[in-house]
Amino acid sequence: MLISNTHKAVKAAAVLLVVSSMLLSTSLQAQTLNLVGNKVATYIDEHKLPARQMDVVAAALGDKKAQIIATTQAWSGSGLRSGKFAGYIDHYSLNDQKDDYLYSLPYMQVELHVVSRNQKAESIIRLEQLYRERVGVENRFANTDQLRDERDIRWARSPWFFDNIKQLSERRVDFLLVDKAMLDEMNLLLKSVGQKPIYVSKVSLISVDVSLAIHRDYANAKDIIASFEKGIEALKSSGEYAELLKQDLNRESLLDDRVYSDILQKW
Repeated sequence: MLISNTHKAVKAAAVLLVVSSMLLSTSLQAQTLNLVGNKVATYIDEHKLPARQMDVVAAALGDKKAQIIATTQAWSGSGLRSGKFAGYIDHYSLNDQKDDYLYSLPYMQVELHVVSRNQKAESIIRLEQLYRERVGVENRFANTDQLRDERDIRWARSPWFFDNIKQLSERRVDFLLVDKAMLDEMNLLLKSVGQKPIYVSKVSLISVDVSLAIHRDYANAKDIIASFEKGIEALKSSGEYAELLKQDLNRESLLDDRVYSDILQKW
């Protein structure tokens, strides 16, 4: 009888240990918020390269222990559909919102300006002035609900900022529609080798709001969004927000001059 009771006790303890391990594993998984973003140089990147947008999101989420993966649009879409990722950090207001996601208030803006090697760019204030012009643009903007409807411009699409700038350097296009902050980084590179900066329109033609999106069915999605928004406000109040986004241009470019070396030499 004693042996039987001992056997039952050991069995019960083993079951309890298994259940406890499962609960601990579930708890640890719940503590990690898996997010994704499409790669954009200096904003969302890997291999310890500058990733200021990821830095802002991680800082705003604070103790949420977010893990942010930088990848391509195809892989991020697949991961979001499979449930691998709870959400994404780069919803652009150029795209319509989806019913199955909750969205934060915009936490940063991307100002799209027209740029050119020609000073004429400075006087452009509306897209209509580029009627039938061939204009370079990154896919992250071109493949959106809003820009797909802009049919009066002959868009020359590029996968990355580098390829877009290369179009201009090789004179395959006369104008680009670009993120002004990225163009500032390029002009820092040009300045570093004694070249004239690229001309920039004096006004933004399109202002893009960027939001965090969390799947509506993810546990505590509303609380995560609310906590994130409070975190952004705290970062702005402390001045850390501007530091993380590297808004002070009295520095070297965040772009890798080794990547752009051929463009700089032939400019």
